[in-house]
Amino acid sequence: MKFLLFTSLFFSSFILTAQNYIREGKGDYNNVLYTWDGKYLRQGKGNYETVLYTSTEKYILQGKGDYNTVLATWDGKYLRQGKGDYNNVLYTWDGKYLRQGKGDYETVLYTIDGKYIRQGKGKFNTVLYTISGEIPIEILIFTIL
Repeated sequence: MKFLLFTSLFFSSFILTAQNYIREGKGDYNNVLYTWDGKYLRQGKGNYETVLYTSTEKYILQGKGDYNTVLATWDGKYLRQGKGDYNNVLYTWDGKYLRQGKGDYETVLYTIDGKYIRQGKGKFNTVLYTISGEIPIEILIFTIL
């Protein structure tokens, strides 16, 4: 029983400090552009770099803090400008493609498959970014644009 408790505490400490990265180009060892720790998106690699954005369940805020300026509102499909469910739609997410504006038939800007972000529509297009770990799609959308 003690071993199980010790093991679970040991591994949970790794989960709490887990960092996920957005790297330039295609490759798991390329330069790290951004670090995601579950709440903050930081520039570069590490927990002590500058915080660019704070994410709540619905909002993306500027800098570090839950009361800073709201830059975007996310509802699971649409990324809207500023704070509000009826503001201008900047981008539409359909599960694979990121489209400009509101609608499932607008121009495809990026293809996102969980590991790579590619320019345009298609799984063979140029890889712009490599994602390591789990990063919420709204953070990816806001970061690449």
